[in-house]
Amino acid sequence: MAFPGALHQLGESNQVVFELIAGLDECFITGFANLDDQHLQTLKAFERVFTGTPLQQTLADAVVAISSNEFVDKHFSVLASVRAAIQGALFDTLQSQMRSLLGRTEIAEVESEESSEAPNNAKVLLASVRHWLMEIALVGYARLDTATLVDFAGTLEQIQAEPLLIRQAALLTGYFNELMRQVPVVDSQAIPTYRWVDLWTQAMIGTLRPANLPKSQPISGNLEILGLDLRQHANLVSFTAYGLLDANNQTQLVRVTQSAYKVDAINNEQIWLLFPNATALLDAFAQTRILQIKDVPLLPTGDLLWQGQGELGQNYNLMERASKFFAENPANSLVYSTVAASDRHPIQLAEPIFLSKYKVVKNDENVVLSWGDAGELSIANERISSLSELNLDAIAKSQQIFGLLRFDAGKWTVQPLAVTVKNKTIYTGQTAASVIAKKDSIKGSVVGILQERSSRLLRKG
Repeated sequence: MAFPGALHQLGESNQVVFELIAGLDECFITGFANLDDQHLQTLKAFERVFTGTPLQQTLADAVVAISSNEFVDKHFSVLASVRAAIQGALFDTLQSQMRSLLGRTEIAEVESEESSEAPNNAKVLLASVRHWLMEIALVGYARLDTATLVDFAGTLEQIQAEPLLIRQAALLTGYFNELMRQVPVVDSQAIPTYRWVDLWTQAMIGTLRPANLPKSQPISGNLEILGLDLRQHANLVSFTAYGLLDANNQTQLVRVTQSAYKVDAINNEQIWLLFPNATALLDAFAQTRILQIKDVPLLPTGDLLWQGQGELGQNYNLMERASKFFAENPANSLVYSTVAASDRHPIQLAEPIFLSKYKVVKNDENVVLSWGDAGELSIANERISSLSELNLDAIAKSQQIFGLLRFDAGKWTVQPLAVTVKNKTIYTGQTAASVIAKKDSIKGSVVGILQERSSRLLRKG
């Protein structure tokens, strides 16, 4: 294996882009109402980068307006667009470099469709979001206090109740609550600048047009789940299952994503009770059995729009299948999934990979996989859910890993989804089906109690 060492050679041009983004993010710390000459020079640098692009004129107008203290939300929408465009370019560059090193084919571009017009009530809500986000940008994270945030709570409740804005609601709920917990900031150096500006950017981009899925096609075939990426915060839990779909005489990498709102009280294995529609999927995964699906909508990105049904088939060996399709220089013609253009950001890089013949080096809480002179990869500890069956001890004792290549904070890491320890496979989501299947699992649980209380409230209404 020769790729890890070359993977970390990011190139001078990428470093310049990282510095450019960091310069813009500093404006969000200070606040656009308080910019100095250095900050304005950063905005001018962005103008030069976008010379000759469709954003050239609108960005120039925005820079002139902001420099003259003319603050209108459309100018901040432009800033969000240029930052997102640069992140998208980084995504493409990093993905191409990584896939070339792994000996994998390029991924075909997915054509997007024109967004439909949002209904008037959604337009009003999105306009409120833009204004609120502009206020945050003007004040700056270093000066932000709860007074700037709390007035948005009522609007957020309305957004959460609008089905068309579910994606925006999930993002804004996490962003709002994170800010409420951490402001006012005592030490500006402790601000998670990149993360907060990322969230601001995606929230602003989401106000420009409603989410529009590309056209799906029904597909039938045999689905083998190989790994599950579990993510959560205080208000939302989500998982993405990565699997192989044998259909139409080809094998394709597909994803199934399920999400649910939650409260702080649901913080243990009971989170799986929030996904009753995924019971068949999780049961098949727990038993490592093929799931035979019929007429499930498949997007061009490789995302299955899960319908909740499937028939259990024969068993498969998870690590053998992962090794066949996701080792370095695989001898197969796998059709890979992709990421929609609007979602491209380095943090969204998640390339399935099978790793073996490594030496584990453990330093305090950090685990590094080493191949000697060929290079090394760190384990992305922060991406391993506290509810996962995986832990650093199991990873440190492993002989094989199936996971996702990730890029964050300027470096590549690997997020394990499954590991082999002494011929035993341990993987995230291994016990999910058993939690759901327990007799009376809902009754008496926090989830069940909350559902009963909400049902009573609706009956009284």
